[in-house]
Amino acid sequence: MSVVSSAVLPLIKLWLRSQTEALAHLEITVGGSSWQILRGKIPNASVIAEEVIYQGIEITSIQLSAQQINLNIPDLIKGESLKLLQPIQVEMSAHLSPQAVTRSLSSQIVQEAIATPFAMPSNDLELATLLQSLLHKLAELQLQELTVKGGSVSCRGIFPVHAT
Repeated sequence: MSVVSSAVLPLIKLWLRSQTEALAHLEITVGGSSWQILRGKIPNASVIAEEVIYQGIEITSIQLSAQQINLNIPDLIKGESLKLLQPIQVEMSAHLSPQAVTRSLSSQIVQEAIATPFAMPSNDLELATLLQSLLHKLAELQLQELTVKGGSVSCRGIFPVHAT
């Protein structure tokens, strides 16, 4: 790992941790030369995380990857917070255990999205139908695959992250 990567990665980890309510394990890989990273032009990056809680949604494990990431790394020296300068497309693969699914369905963000009381799904087909509806309401996720088996959920998709 380069000196630049060893200085920038902790900042990115800190920022990612600040975006979540909980995060048990976090692994980040950043591609590019030291010069590219110093300029904030990151050709590719990936994130692997486990036991994540984001806005009340519990995710057992998640993998994210993106390319052509433009960050304000030079501005960090001036004391500014880390910002994404241009929107990116993020590829996502996530897994939720049955317990994580149950707790996530009880979260405030899900309850507000559904807007009417509902019974917990009693089988995998009902759960898959509910999740497809929720993903459409809650995120700009282009769902590529959704698998529900034994109350456990795995999904893959692509979503935009807007410039901050």
